Amino acid sequence: MKTLNPLGPVLALTLCGALAAAAPAALAQRATERFIPLGQSPGVSGKTAMMGTVVRYANGMLTLSSPGYPAPQQVRVSAATEIWLDRSALRQSNVTGTPADLVAGRRIEIRFVDPATRQAAAWIKIQAGG
Repeated sequence: MKTLNPLGPVLALTLCGALAAAAPAALAQRATERFIPLGQSPGVSGKTAMMGTVVRYANGMLTLSSPGYPAPQQVRVSAATEIWLDRSALRQSNVTGTPADLVAGRRIEIRFVDPATRQAAAWIKIQAGG
C-alpha cells in the first residue's frame, strides 16, 4: 500500500507562490528601469549590467571602455535594445533615447541580453548633462 507524503501539496503550493511573487517583481523592475539613475538599479547595477564610456557607435556596434576591462568592449545594439537618457543630474525625468544619443565620451550603463557572453544589449542608459 502506497502512503502519500503530506508535505507534497504544501511544497507545491509554496513553490507556486514563490514563482507568482517573482513574476510581478521582475515585470515591475522592467517597467521602472528607465526611471532609475545610472548605477543605482537594485540587483542589476554592478551585477548583470556594466558601466562604461562610449568610445564609438557605428552600424549597430557599440564600442565602450570600462574600468574593469583592459581593452574596449564591443556590444551589438539592435532594434529591440531599449535606450534611455538619464537626465537625473539635470533634475529632469528620463526620456527615451535613440542610437544617435550614443556619442563618444558619454557615460553609459548597459545590461546585456546574456550577461555570460556580453554580446548584445538589452537596454542602455545614457547620462545626459551633468
